Amino acid sequence: MFEDQSDLVQNLLAGNNEFRQMYEEHQALKKQIADSGRTMEHFTVERLKKRKLQLKDQMAAILAASGNR
Repeated sequence: MFEDQSDLVQNLLAGNNEFRQMYEEHQALKKQIADSGRTMEHFTVERLKKRKLQLKDQMAAILAASGNR
């Protein structure tokens, strides 16, 4: 995720608590979705995917704002 901006991501992870929390939640959801297999209801997996996408969009907005400074 955001491979082309890895330096900026690392800086934000170190210095922006909001970004770090979103990143950690995104990573946890990614793992939970990958590990779910068929043990979760489809609705639950879709809800997790939507939250993960929301976090990614929010992080992208922070990256864009930080990259323009």
